[in-house]
Amino acid sequence: MDMLSFYMIDGVFSPSTLPKSVNQSEPITERIIVLFVVINSQEEVQGKYVVCVLFFLWNLLDVVRYTYNMLARMGIYYLPLTWLNFSLCIPLYPLSVLAKAFAICVSLPYFESFGTYSIKLPFPFAFSIYFPYVLKMYLLVLFIGMCFIIQNLFSERKTHLGTGSIKKKRS
Repeated sequence: MDMLSFYMIDGVFSPSTLPKSVNQSEPITERIIVLFVVINSQEEVQGKYVVCVLFFLWNLLDVVRYTYNMLARMGIYYLPLTWLNFSLCIPLYPLSVLAKAFAICVSLPYFESFGTYSIKLPFPFAFSIYFPYVLKMYLLVLFIGMCFIIQNLFSERKTHLGTGSIKKKRS
């Protein structure tokens, strides 16, 4: 029995919160790929400023999101924190995607020269996987996915905070 089934049986997750919990695990998987595959495997990339910026953006988003989620789970809704949670992610998420993309672009020459994670399969399969091409395809998917996530962030903000527009009174 996997942990998600256990949590659903235990009552931690209900079927209505399941899509939200799966959506919360997506950034973790993405971060693991970028951190361990791109940054940690190339020592030359680890000292770049973009890695520091990327970690700063990730941590800033997480401090606000997890604080809000913890308080909301306990039934405490603090309006400034709610506003910060649903507003701060809209400009910071694209910045973190740009920082991720820049870290990948900085690492591409090292992957090309060292051949890290590039695989040439033997005769029956007779093809090779060139890892820089995989990273370039990942960049494309990253930016396409960012567009969908930004739309989702705007709709969540509208749901939780309203439209935020000021209507003029007609005299």
